[in-house]
Amino acid sequence: MHTKRERLTLDPVPLDDVPEVTRFLGELGLGALRQEDVTAFFGRNDSWAGVTDAGVAVFVKKTLGEPEPVRLRVTRTGAMGALLDGHPVINTPRLLGADAATGLVAFTLLQDARSGADLASEDGFSWELAHSAGVQVGTLHTLPAPREVAEDVSPPSLPPLGRLSALTLSAYEASSGAELEAWALLHSDAAITEAINDLCRWERDSPRVLAHGDLRLDQFLHHDGVLYLTDWEETRQADAARDVGAFAGEWLYRGVLGMAGSADAVSDREVVANGARRFEALRPYVESFWSGYLQARPAARADRELPARAAAFAGWHLIDRLIVAGHRRARLSPLERAAAGVGRRLLLDPAGFITILGLGDGR
Repeated sequence: MHTKRERLTLDPVPLDDVPEVTRFLGELGLGALRQEDVTAFFGRNDSWAGVTDAGVAVFVKKTLGEPEPVRLRVTRTGAMGALLDGHPVINTPRLLGADAATGLVAFTLLQDARSGADLASEDGFSWELAHSAGVQVGTLHTLPAPREVAEDVSPPSLPPLGRLSALTLSAYEASSGAELEAWALLHSDAAITEAINDLCRWERDSPRVLAHGDLRLDQFLHHDGVLYLTDWEETRQADAARDVGAFAGEWLYRGVLGMAGSADAVSDREVVANGARRFEALRPYVESFWSGYLQARPAARADRELPARAAAFAGWHLIDRLIVAGHRRARLSPLERAAAGVGRRLLLDPAGFITILGLGDGR
């Protein structure tokens, strides 16, 4: 499922410590992996990637967490794997098996694939790929939800509304200095917390589609000229704006962080003032995505508030990236804090940023 070049700085958990992995692959008839031949990728879950002794290229992931959330994530993944197997438009690595009891899922490994995030960092994510991404996401939003997803009423994990006013003691103790800095920014800003709560209420009153729920550039893989969409753990019946806004937010975040050679050489005010201008060079990626999206889902034009909600979700995406950026770090950079300031402006006035983001054409 993942690439040999993507996030390869981790040694995999020894297979002897997780015998359920070998048992899982054996029960699927896929053969066994050898420790010396496997690699692992950064992420919140444990993973193993390699070719089994039966000659099958596999990516295995063990979903970590509390039993019930793990069960739900694996169940959603399995349901989407069945729905999209051989789909004519949406490309996704083939699901080889899923076991909710152990939290294990196995996919066909796309060897030597490149992630969308890697491509974007090297200016290799073309407008054509962005258009393909839009067509696939737009098509996804037209599909009926599998029964397992339709019956899943668990709320999306983000935004974490319960943490917008205060952290639990356990969350506080587990947070790094930079994460606490990010949360302090939110807790001291009543306007932004109110805007995030308003966005969630806005979503609850909006049409539902089968949404990916965690759309980021590193969820796309490019392999043999084909763009694949991966990772269905957070799939829900949700607002289409979640996915559209996340894609726009990815490029906006890259634009803001890329506007200065040094993260310490620019102030919050400079980024807020110049962020839109810097984004001009990257906006065509969002425009191409949006064009492909509307091509695949023309009915979206009837949802007149979709672009504004998507702009608001793009703003939330920048706030979320601020929190993620602080993981295991002592301090946030001034540029990261300023990027969150751009997100704040989108959340407070989403309609004012529709055209700037590239979501206005074709409406």
